[in-house]
Amino acid sequence: MNFETIARPYAQAIYDHSEGWEVDLDQLELALGTPEVQQLIDSPKLAYKEKTEVFLSLFEGQIQDKTSNLIKVLGESKRISLIPQISKEYKKLLSGTKGSNDVVVTSAFELTEEQLNKITASLKGRYGDSLNLEQVVDISLIGGFSIKCGDEVTDYSIKGKLEKLKNQIK
Repeated sequence: MNFETIARPYAQAIYDHSEGWEVDLDQLELALGTPEVQQLIDSPKLAYKEKTEVFLSLFEGQIQDKTSNLIKVLGESKRISLIPQISKEYKKLLSGTKGSNDVVVTSAFELTEEQLNKITASLKGRYGDSLNLEQVVDISLIGGFSIKCGDEVTDYSIKGKLEKLKNQIK
């Protein structure tokens, strides 16, 4: 199960409907990182409603009402443990408002500066001028490269073409 995919709609909802979630989300994420809170969430002895109430009581008077409501919604869906992923996705959305996109270019070999410049120029047309480009070398690609931005992956690798051909032959 891909937790990012599940967390993204929650992050989008809180991003779309109000501002000022960072401090509360950081606080919730920090609490979920402690063994005691993790034990509470994982405990088979308590019903999820009780877990939600106990978790909420930890932050009484320290978080905004909207954050308490988010915890209640997540508790009803048995998804309190998604808070770190929701926080991560929310922060991605915030950085997106600043116009930067994280792009990972994975190639079979180290790309030259000229090759990176060509790739970057074409990516700017697609994703905007402000890119955070990261280059990764993966020799299993055999040749070529793949580009990942968010959920979108564009594969120009020989390995990818061979996989596609293999699937067509089946």
